[in-house]
Amino acid sequence: MEIIEAISDTNIGGAGLLLVTRLKADENMRKKTLVALPAGSALLPRLRQLGVETAEIKGCADRSFDLSAIPEYIKLIRRVRPHIVNCHGCLSCRIAALLCRVPVRVYTRHCCFPQKRWQDFWILRFAAGRLQTLLSNGIIAVAEAAREDLVAMGVPKGRVRVIINGVTGIPLLDENKKAEIRRRLSISDEAVVVSIFARLEEYKGHNDLLYAARKLSDRSDKYRFLIVGNGRYENKLKELCSKLRLDDRVIFIGFTPDVTEYMNITDINVNCSHGTETSSLALSEGMSIGLPSVVSDYGGNIYMVRNGVNGFVYPTYDTEALADLIELIAEAKALRERLSENARLRFEQELNAKKMTEETYNYYTALRSLKSFDPSESFQRS
Repeated sequence: MEIIEAISDTNIGGAGLLLVTRLKADENMRKKTLVALPAGSALLPRLRQLGVETAEIKGCADRSFDLSAIPEYIKLIRRVRPHIVNCHGCLSCRIAALLCRVPVRVYTRHCCFPQKRWQDFWILRFAAGRLQTLLSNGIIAVAEAAREDLVAMGVPKGRVRVIINGVTGIPLLDENKKAEIRRRLSISDEAVVVSIFARLEEYKGHNDLLYAARKLSDRSDKYRFLIVGNGRYENKLKELCSKLRLDDRVIFIGFTPDVTEYMNITDINVNCSHGTETSSLALSEGMSIGLPSVVSDYGGNIYMVRNGVNGFVYPTYDTEALADLIELIAEAKALRERLSENARLRFEQELNAKKMTEETYNYYTALRSLKSFDPSESFQRS
């Protein structure tokens, strides 16, 4: 086994989907990879279906650092003796890889957050950045926003390789199948379907979509809204939905392992994140079938959606602007068709699984050939 990919997710999130997509896209690397993940993780069935070797870790369940997990990772690394360890977050495994002197230690950053107060102090940035580069001699950011986040933490920009999340795309269903799905959900053929595909967590901004949904519903009866996903915020969202008198307009789909049906009946794809967002897989999947998007201007959204080209960007938390842009796309057929065509082109050129997979394994190869980086790289007080 040449590669260990370590991930701490117990549920199926963006990092897990990215990893599964990449392994699925390259059979040769799939055979050389072992995935270390928390015991009982929801990712296990998908990885086993692909024939990927796995190792269940008792600790690090949805936590980057778990002191008790470090000995487990050390034992695993000593048994497998990999050339490369790529940690998707998972600080405990990064520490273990350093202690075991793994030749190539990669850290993949899947998130970005608002700048913390401690980042105003250069000495703290220096220490944090130095720690990151000590633990990892290669760093992947899945979006420009993730790289900016790392640089703000003190990591030299040149140490970070941006490899944008890619997806395989989803099949485009015929009109009869779409009509059948709409009927099953009691959505008329004339309705404009606005959907959000995201975990039900506060920072994903579902509240903002519901407030925008109330505004749009006051203007017209034609709008219907799909909320696809599950999470800790589900009950609060359902309470807000009832409070806003939207129970007949909003459908909570819950978690689904395959979003094909719901993407295919969607007219406008929405992302309202305001806490962490890099390169949304749901946006890429939507673009693969030509869905225009309306997204907040937070994190990586402004890279994914080029304002006025393949969708629109609105100021985060501005529910009036969100409603107005949804209405603009819904009402202007020529605009909607232009955005749709540009969305497909964006997927084909930059946001697909083949491109992501090739770039990742090329980076692994380059790191192996270098074996190590120059540790004397300087840090700037910027």
